[in-house]
Amino acid sequence: MIESGAYGERMAGYLHLAEPPIYATLGSGKSELAVTRLRAPNGFADPTSAIPLQEAFSIHLHLRANHGGRLWLSGRLIPTGKRPSGGVTILDLEQDPIAFFPNPIDVLQFYIPRMALEEFAYENHTAAVSTLKWPHCEMDATLRHLGIAVLSAIQRGDPTSKIFLDSIGQTILAHATSIYGEVQTSSGPKPGHLAPWQARRAKEFLSANLCGNVPLAALAAECNLSTSHFAHAFRRTFGSPPHRWLMERRIDAVKDLLLATHLSLAEVASTCGYADQSALNRSFKRVLGESPGQWRRSRKGHQ
Repeated sequence: MIESGAYGERMAGYLHLAEPPIYATLGSGKSELAVTRLRAPNGFADPTSAIPLQEAFSIHLHLRANHGGRLWLSGRLIPTGKRPSGGVTILDLEQDPIAFFPNPIDVLQFYIPRMALEEFAYENHTAAVSTLKWPHCEMDATLRHLGIAVLSAIQRGDPTSKIFLDSIGQTILAHATSIYGEVQTSSGPKPGHLAPWQARRAKEFLSANLCGNVPLAALAAECNLSTSHFAHAFRRTFGSPPHRWLMERRIDAVKDLLLATHLSLAEVASTCGYADQSALNRSFKRVLGESPGQWRRSRKGHQ
């Protein structure tokens, strides 16, 4: 899930490091994060390259004391001050960080996508955090112990137990959520609405069953709500009841096939879970006001 993230050799490239770093990914799927050791024994000769904007955080645990240098976030110069061994810096990679540190650095980087934090909140039924914050280079003994445990494991050279690394990954997510996480009251669920994790789970479940018959009770159970409570909360959250939302997403799938393929209407109906072409025609016309055949013919470029 994080193949293109700013960690490992890619992060070393952004920092113009001479040697490839050691790193490891922890967890899997949507909960995956990465840990990378980044060392510049002589400091940076030039400012770092721009890191492509991404919905992720780069948490830096300083393994040696450092001072001096410059850091820019969203084009604004940020005071850096002293960075003691064991100090922690958190960078939001949506803020276009650029750094120049002329003195030697040795950092253990924790690359944590927002998706991993959201997945942790969903799995543990906790409020999703809006951002991660920590006083600049304040000490964090817990993260230091976790980081050293990971570093010791990946530096040994022997194959590291995946279960061991994944368990530490979950602990790191728990620590980041509880210690660094900030929950904005204004972004929380409104009364009578689905919580963010429930809205996400409902959409995932419906999308995974786009062509099938989804019982409302099963959908409510995925969100740990009663059927009636879920039905009201879904409508308030998305502006339509679940069956209408599902019908519109199914119509979106039909439209994609009508434009991108030369399947017959009967074949499109079967592919998208309709009983027959007549059922597709009725549903399509109810949503868009015209038949699928008329809609297809009216689109430019379709033969």
